[in-house]
Amino acid sequence: MASINDVAKAAGVSKSTVSRIINDSPAISDETRQKVLKVMKELNYVPNSLARGLSNQQAFTVALLINIKDVKSFSNPFFYEVMHGIETVVYSRGLCMITANLENTLKQNEILNWLIYGKRTQGVILPSSIMNNQLVRELKKIRFPFVTIGEPEGIKEPIDWVDINNFQGGMQALEHMISQGYKRIAYIGGEQVKTFNKKRLSGYKAALENNGIEYKPEYVCEGAATKDEGYKLMKQLIKLPQPPDAVICGDNVLSIGAMKAINEAKLNIPKDIGILSFDNMPIADLVEPSLTTVDIDVFEMGVQAANILFKIIDNPEARQQQSMISTCIKMRESTCRE
Repeated sequence: MASINDVAKAAGVSKSTVSRIINDSPAISDETRQKVLKVMKELNYVPNSLARGLSNQQAFTVALLINIKDVKSFSNPFFYEVMHGIETVVYSRGLCMITANLENTLKQNEILNWLIYGKRTQGVILPSSIMNNQLVRELKKIRFPFVTIGEPEGIKEPIDWVDINNFQGGMQALEHMISQGYKRIAYIGGEQVKTFNKKRLSGYKAALENNGIEYKPEYVCEGAATKDEGYKLMKQLIKLPQPPDAVICGDNVLSIGAMKAINEAKLNIPKDIGILSFDNMPIADLVEPSLTTVDIDVFEMGVQAANILFKIIDNPEARQQQSMISTCIKMRESTCRE
């Protein structure tokens, strides 16, 4: 492992200059600071003070890395439930949670330098949407604790992550519809480029097979998670020669649009068409009829992500952990035929 003397020699500065940069001294010019930080990264140098701070838990924060341009995530109330779960665990440790923006590759390197080499955090949690193989290599190279929210896709190395069991949720949704006497069950889901949408649809298909029900491609619709899309796709389903008698929606927003289309067609929910939605947002209790949902405990996802992170911090040699949060059905009026 490189020493502070190796860094000073490679950067062409004094040992005291390197020390001041490690301690975030304002007396050092930004140009010199960036040059030395670059050398530290190239030499895989971890300051002794940082190593001691991590092992003794002397840093005072855990960082949640985000992409500030991901507007959809910020508009989703579940994002803040995940944050709440993380913060609950972090606070119980007597620490604070900070958020940092990983907007692009340049910013990514600056933030990692600021957080890690600046000794500002014990570990990081980040959504799978901003995880990539380069970032995994960077974090693993310096043995820095990190956990991913959401099952990562396309990552070549095993890493620690937490996700909702979306496959289970897809199966539970269809099994519930069957238990209520529905036979022609359609699915309106989000875009299949996202892993969680793929898992939900896979669960739906598996439950069809388990119950000896033929899979009908015309009953499966994919679209953006908007009210208008839910309305449009539900209208298409209603116009089929043999329309479905039930529909599973990928989220509450899609379901609101679907309910509007059903009502406009003068069909009764749940007698003519049952409707069930993923996500259990407060609006599910407010609509008429109230909406049966697949409940997704994203608060617990945040809790488990933070717990796994602290296990890694406490024991850097711990085996990789992957945790799936179970789903359950919250039954309401929209699928109750009795």
